[in-house]
Amino acid sequence: MKKLVWAVLLLLFVSLNATAIESVSTIIQGVVPELLNISTDMVPTTNIDVFTSDTSDLGSINIFSNRAGNWTITVTSTNGGMMKGVTAGNTNTYPYTLNFGAEENISLSTPFVVRMSGKTANQGLSYKLGISFQNFWNMATPVSPDTYRDTLTVTIAAS
Repeated sequence: MKKLVWAVLLLLFVSLNATAIESVSTIIQGVVPELLNISTDMVPTTNIDVFTSDTSDLGSINIFSNRAGNWTITVTSTNGGMMKGVTAGNTNTYPYTLNFGAEENISLSTPFVVRMSGKTANQGLSYKLGISFQNFWNMATPVSPDTYRDTLTVTIAAS
């Protein structure tokens, strides 16, 4: 009889615990936004040597994209590919062309556009930027004494 009582108690204990089972769950998620980033080692102002050289490296840009669609890299010049004298009344200009990655002598009279599509590798895409110009001593007509300046802007955008 003792065994029967123990068996009933054990059965009752197991059935009570079976009905007392609870569970919880959670959804785990991580949100990855669309990324289209540009970084550079270029300095805000690059002083170029127009007397002893005919090229100048400006630095590099690195572009990262996790975007599946199309995007563009655009390089523009405030003065259409010419450095202009900063002194009032000086109408002289110092023309130059852009070197972008392996492409050289790119006119900036209009924006230079590179069309891209899809994701980059995790390290991104790197491009060296530079300019080519005529050495001062090789100019047919020398420019007036002044500081000659232009602003290059590199933009990336979804397209």
